[in-house]
Amino acid sequence: MKVYSLLVVKDEADVLALSLPDALRWSDKVIVIDNGSTDGTWELVQRLAANDPRVVPFLRYEGPFHIGLRARAFRAFRHEMRCGDWWCVRLDADEFFPGDVRAFLARVPWYRSTVKKQSTDYVVTHEDLDEGLLSGDFATDRERLHYALPHMRAERRFMRHSPLLVWLDRWRYPHPWGSVAREQIPVDHYQYRSVAQMQRRYANRQQAKADGCGSFSHETGSGWRDYLLPRDACRKVR
Repeated sequence: MKVYSLLVVKDEADVLALSLPDALRWSDKVIVIDNGSTDGTWELVQRLAANDPRVVPFLRYEGPFHIGLRARAFRAFRHEMRCGDWWCVRLDADEFFPGDVRAFLARVPWYRSTVKKQSTDYVVTHEDLDEGLLSGDFATDRERLHYALPHMRAERRFMRHSPLLVWLDRWRYPHPWGSVAREQIPVDHYQYRSVAQMQRRYANRQQAKADGCGSFSHETGSGWRDYLLPRDACRKVR
């Protein structure tokens, strides 16, 4: 059983140094598309690829973000896949799968072809900043983030390969995506990690919206501080 992961990145060097090696625990290939990073992300990917052929620097695309980027990688590598293999159709640089992903996929019933994540979405709280908990180094700060959004989110992450799968540029996922497994795979999601990272995230997503990418409609705040939450509105995880 092979697992190929499709990863789109932009300015995520702070977390990718940990998350990409973590994804290699269970991915046979991590196929990377860089959407115009300026923080050394693409250079980091190339360094990792030089030491591990499972990291594939597939494309550096500097135009506006669009949902078809992963579709390009899917079409380029689908000939290497066989029935019974799996795609991580959306691997995000800020997500970590804590368990044995390959064992999880191996026990998905044959008649189920899609797996959703059960996401613990960590946040930075107002109190975290007031108390000076964050150093700006994610490797250090990861264990200092104790709070998450109150509800876990479910989104498609894995799809079983089939020769019938088609992925057009205007589609967020391949089709047909078939029956969804009842069990969801746990994910630790660190979309907010430091002041500098939240500032970059806000600026990049506002620019993408201005460029007409059609995504990030949920980004409705007026600045990076709108990402912060009070602890009493969150779920304490650890």
